[in-house]
Amino acid sequence: MEDQPTVPVPNPLLEEALACAGTGLCVLPAVRTGDEKRVALASWKPFQSRRPSEDEIRSWFAADGGAMCLVCGAVSGNLEMIDFDLGGEAFDAWRHAVEAAAPGLVAKLVVESTPSGGRHVVYRSMSAVSGNLKLAQRRIEADGPEPIVVGAKSYVPRQDASGAWAITVTMIETRGEGGLFLCAPSEGYVVLQGDLRNPPVVTADERDLLLGSAWALNEVPEPVVGRSEPTHSTGAAVRPGDDFNRRGDVGELLGRHGWCRVRGGENEHWCRPGKSSGTSATLKDRVFYVFSSNAAPFEPQKGYSPFAVYALLEHGGDFSAAASRLAAEGYGTPAERRTVSHGASPTSPALRLVGHERDQPMILTVRHLRDRYPKMRNPVIHGLLREGETMNVIASPKTGKSWLTIDLAIAVATGELWLGTFETVAGDVLIIDNELHCETSADRIPRVAEARGIPLERFQDRIGIDNLRGRLKSIDDLVEYFASIEPGRYRLIILDAFYRFMPAGGDENDNGTMARIYNTIDAIAKRLRASFVLIHHSTKGSQSGKSVTDMGAGAGAQSRATDTHLVLRPHEENGVVVLEAAVRSFPPPEPVCLRWKFPVWNVDRMLDPGLLKSDRRGQRRLAAPREREPREVEPPEPWDAERFVEAFIGDEPLAIPELQEMTTGVSGLSWRRAKGFICTAERLGLVERVKMRGRGGPVGFRRTAEPQAGAATEPDPMGTEADDATSGDAEEGTQVEDAA
Repeated sequence: MEDQPTVPVPNPLLEEALACAGTGLCVLPAVRTGDEKRVALASWKPFQSRRPSEDEIRSWFAADGGAMCLVCGAVSGNLEMIDFDLGGEAFDAWRHAVEAAAPGLVAKLVVESTPSGGRHVVYRSMSAVSGNLKLAQRRIEADGPEPIVVGAKSYVPRQDASGAWAITVTMIETRGEGGLFLCAPSEGYVVLQGDLRNPPVVTADERDLLLGSAWALNEVPEPVVGRSEPTHSTGAAVRPGDDFNRRGDVGELLGRHGWCRVRGGENEHWCRPGKSSGTSATLKDRVFYVFSSNAAPFEPQKGYSPFAVYALLEHGGDFSAAASRLAAEGYGTPAERRTVSHGASPTSPALRLVGHERDQPMILTVRHLRDRYPKMRNPVIHGLLREGETMNVIASPKTGKSWLTIDLAIAVATGELWLGTFETVAGDVLIIDNELHCETSADRIPRVAEARGIPLERFQDRIGIDNLRGRLKSIDDLVEYFASIEPGRYRLIILDAFYRFMPAGGDENDNGTMARIYNTIDAIAKRLRASFVLIHHSTKGSQSGKSVTDMGAGAGAQSRATDTHLVLRPHEENGVVVLEAAVRSFPPPEPVCLRWKFPVWNVDRMLDPGLLKSDRRGQRRLAAPREREPREVEPPEPWDAERFVEAFIGDEPLAIPELQEMTTGVSGLSWRRAKGFICTAERLGLVERVKMRGRGGPVGFRRTAEPQAGAATEPDPMGTEADDATSGDAEEGTQVEDAA
């Protein structure tokens, strides 16, 4: 009887996973059992920057059953998902708002239903997507601290500043860079519209509209920039900013600066300058809520009072100048107009500016702080740098910092390991170089990519370079320079070299100058949602005895203001440097040795990073010991001739000067003791003298192939260091010196 052909068992989950992976999506296995929803891997962090192979996918989904999830962000082509929770109750209102502003946009998106009745809206973005965002929330009053069940979730009420108990539930949120979500064909998830295997691509403006329409449904708005606290005393003076908040024509002001009202009513919709349709912000209850990431000088996901709108549009964010001008135009009570016009601060306690760089203090309780900032910022370089942070890279001139910079840019642009050691999160990179010519950059970048085995096609559209040599810009010029770049466009921005961005008349040895420069960079990083890397030169002289944070040239403020201080110091071996880092938001990383092999640095783990080169000939310096948890240490094994041979003498002969250098600084071992051990080892047949090549025919020592029969190790002829002056090994020491 002939064997019947084997009929493959259908595996829809595997087929869908392979199909999604084929269109560039990062697919991972998942577990969904009851309330448990998680990735079915010990760690999925590597897949935030790389997609799995076909073999990995087949092994994960070989058995029928299980669930599937998609990783969002750059690894999946800027994939983003808008999650409508609470049974999807806000989905219809959101859909109608988007349809009214951009007919047909919703119809081209992927929409799937979830087991709880919610909705997932899935798409790819032409521009980089941000991390997960909470877009629309609702406050629900409670009678006390007892848990409240809303939908299928339980919430614990908390007391607000007034003592009232309440919970905050999320109606709409996103899954973006660093996020993931379960999807069809996992049990309970059904695609209602579109093709999940190939999500549509939306423009930056369309993405703004999708997110903005969701944020417009938010019932728990963030604190408003420029809103004053109410004054309770009778006849109290009215500040100019307060007065403008009450009666200033914010609509006329917006129109004068290019904003266009696209829908009237109680909740007005406004379109940013340069566009004629779509919604970039809303104006409701005299609060201007902005959700576009391309609406400078406004920041997305913030509300602004009329006074804040006026200060930002008319006075570049100078609230003091704005208040003075409003006072001159008749805003505020007469007494207050006179006070402001004579230079008194317009931001005294009667006017609290919230959420802006010029704010009065905004103090949060620990509870509110943890609610608002539940997790650390997303890493860009794991272990070294997070989103919005600044990192100094410091080394002596001509060390190879620019080559290292190019290597870092390629690693981040592709999501590859930097130096084969540090994980990166893929994203676009901007290099602003004021030292190299364009031709030099064009030559170097392909060289580094070839050395790393990375095709140009993987990153050549993800790295931007602006060579400023011949048209240098100061840090003050960069404020205007970066104003033209939309937030989220770049994940990493590199300034090479930092000293050339010094403002006119600035002094890098002045703490005030350096603090102002770093404050400016912090403000730019916050607006752009990017991390900065500053390539800086080291101080003069030997670097071996300095701490990591003291190596950068200039005032001490530059070491305190940055989040990560990464330094390269010469190793005692030529062509090798030691990379060390002091970090603010990660555990201290271990130092590593980098060996130069043109045109890249490579980690060499066979070398000791503690052996730093010193300017004093014949000496070496040990890197400063790192603070570690105290632990019990057993006393070291005492030295004897056998242990000495095992530690220092091998099959290749070593001359006396080499042995002396090797034993210098070793605990419990002086050169006098070492000479005694060599003589004892020779007498016992553990080592032998050999004639070495070279002028004068120096004598060296190497291990004997077979120790002489019956040889036994003698006791240490030196005893302890204290016995040196009285020990009887002087003759043995003389014999060694003669051999040298």
